[in-house]
Amino acid sequence: MRREIDGGPDGARGAALPPRQNSTVAAGGLRRALQRIVRRVIGAPDYEAYLEHCRAAGHPVRLSEREYVREFFEAKGKAPRCC
Repeated sequence: MRREIDGGPDGARGAALPPRQNSTVAAGGLRRALQRIVRRVIGAPDYEAYLEHCRAAGHPVRLSEREYVREFFEAKGKAPRCC
């Protein structure tokens, strides 16, 4: 009877479920996505996106994180500040 409910190797009832992802991996990806969205909304620099761009474009990373942030704010016409 249990095979009929769950679906067994003889005759599956419905589509097979995909394997579950590790919840920590899924949560990490979600956290990074949310951080990227928040940075875009508030206009903060996203060094991780810069690194991904360099990898995708196939050229070496030429700026350190500090240099990237400095150039980001200079391009916007503002100096970094705390308040």
